Amino acid sequence: MTASIFAPDYTETVYWNEVARRGPAGWEGAFPSQADVVVVGTGLTGASAAHTLAATGRNVVAIDQGEIGGGASSRNAGMLGKGSRQSYLLLAKAAGREAAARYFSELDRIYDEAVDRIVGEGFDCDFRTTGRFIGALRPDHLDRLIREYEARALHLGEKVKLVRGAPDGIVGSQQYFGGVFLEDSASVNPAGYTAAMVDRAMRAGARFIPRAAALGVGRDGNGHVVRTPRGSIRCRNVVVATNGYGGMEFPYARARLVPINAYMIATGELPPEVIESVSPARSTNVDSTRANRYYQVSPDGRRLVFGSRTGRRPPGPLKAVARRIHEDMTYLFPQLADAKVSRAWTGRCAASIDFSPHLAEHDGIHYAVGYSFTGLALAPYLGRLAGEWIKTGRRPETAFATGEFPTLPAIAQLFRPLTSPVATRYYAWVDRPARRAADPVS
Repeated sequence: MTASIFAPDYTETVYWNEVARRGPAGWEGAFPSQADVVVVGTGLTGASAAHTLAATGRNVVAIDQGEIGGGASSRNAGMLGKGSRQSYLLLAKAAGREAAARYFSELDRIYDEAVDRIVGEGFDCDFRTTGRFIGALRPDHLDRLIREYEARALHLGEKVKLVRGAPDGIVGSQQYFGGVFLEDSASVNPAGYTAAMVDRAMRAGARFIPRAAALGVGRDGNGHVVRTPRGSIRCRNVVVATNGYGGMEFPYARARLVPINAYMIATGELPPEVIESVSPARSTNVDSTRANRYYQVSPDGRRLVFGSRTGRRPPGPLKAVARRIHEDMTYLFPQLADAKVSRAWTGRCAASIDFSPHLAEHDGIHYAVGYSFTGLALAPYLGRLAGEWIKTGRRPETAFATGEFPTLPAIAQLFRPLTSPVATRYYAWVDRPARRAADPVS
C-alpha cells in the first residue's frame, strides 16, 4: 500500500491564518442605511480605500460577502515585489524607453510605499526582505529572462543577479536551467498584512461589515443604493474592490475580468537540513512559466508553502488538487518525496485581458481590480488612489488609470467559466518544462 502524502492533522484551511494576528471581526452595531461611501470588498484594496476616505472624515462602510479580509488578499503566496506582467523590452519597443521607464518607476514607488507602510507603521505580518528567484524551466525561457533583466539592470538600475546553470546556494533544485535573482523583493504573511490594513482603516473610523454581499447597485439621484441581504445602503460613492470574487452584480467588471482559481499547500514540519537543501537563500521563488509554481519557506522556517495548478478547474475535492501540487513540488525537489501535506486551501484572483490592473470609473462607480497575481503591492496602492479619486474628483496620474479598460472577447464572455481553465492548460503545455539530462526517462 502506498503511504499517504497527507499528515495526520491535514485540514483544508489557510495556513497563514493560523500564524497571523487577526484583527477585529467587524462592525457589531446596527446595519447602516446610509453612508458617504460604500466599499465592496474588504481585502487589501478595500481596506486601503476605506482608510484613505475615512481619514478625511467620510462616513465609510466596507462590506464583504464573507468574512472580513477573508478573500485572496489573505490567502495568497505572500510575495511582495515590484510585480508586473509587463516586459520592459516589449513595452520599450511599443511605447518607447521613456514611457517604459515611467511605468517601471511607478512600480518602484509602489513597492517602496508598501515597505514604508509595513515597516513604518509596525504591521505585525512577518515582513522579511528575502529577494526573489525566477527560475527557468526551459532554455528558451532562460534566454528571455537574461535579455529582459540585463536590460532592466542597464536602463532601470534594477538590482539583479543573473544565474546561468543550476541555482546553487539559492534553491536546491536541479530542474532549473538558470534564472534571475531580484534583490528588491520581500515576504509577508498575507493574512497578517490584510488584518493590519483592516485594523488601520477601522482606527480611522471606517465600519467593516461581514456576510453582507452586494446584490446590486442602483442609482439614487446623485448617488447610489447598494443592496445586500441585510438591507440597503444609500451612499454618494461606491468603490468596487472585489477582484476575482465579483459576479453579476457588477456587469462592468464582469465583462473585463477572468476569475482565476489558485491553490496552495503547506507541508508538515520539516527537518532543518531538508529546509536548507530546498531553500538555502530563504528567497521567495517562482518559475518562468505562465502557469507557474511558486513557493517559500514559512516565516518560522519549518515548512514549505507551495502553490501551483493555478487556473485549473479542480478535478474533484481539494484533496485531489493537493495531490497534484505535491507532485509538482517533488518534481522540483525529489528530497521532499516523503514530506506530508498538512494544509491545503484555495482562493480566487482575477486577470484582465492585458494582464494589467485597472483603476476606472463607470456610471459613477469606481473600480480597482484585475491584479493578475500582483495584488500584494498593487492592491493597497490602487485602493488608495481610488479613495483619492473620490476625495478630489480628479483621475489620479497613474499608468493604471488611463481610461482604457478593455472588455473580454465575446467568446471569452460566453464561455467565461471555461476561459481560465482552457487558457491555463494551453500555457501549461506550451511552457512545459524541458527535460534535463539528469531527469529519469518515464
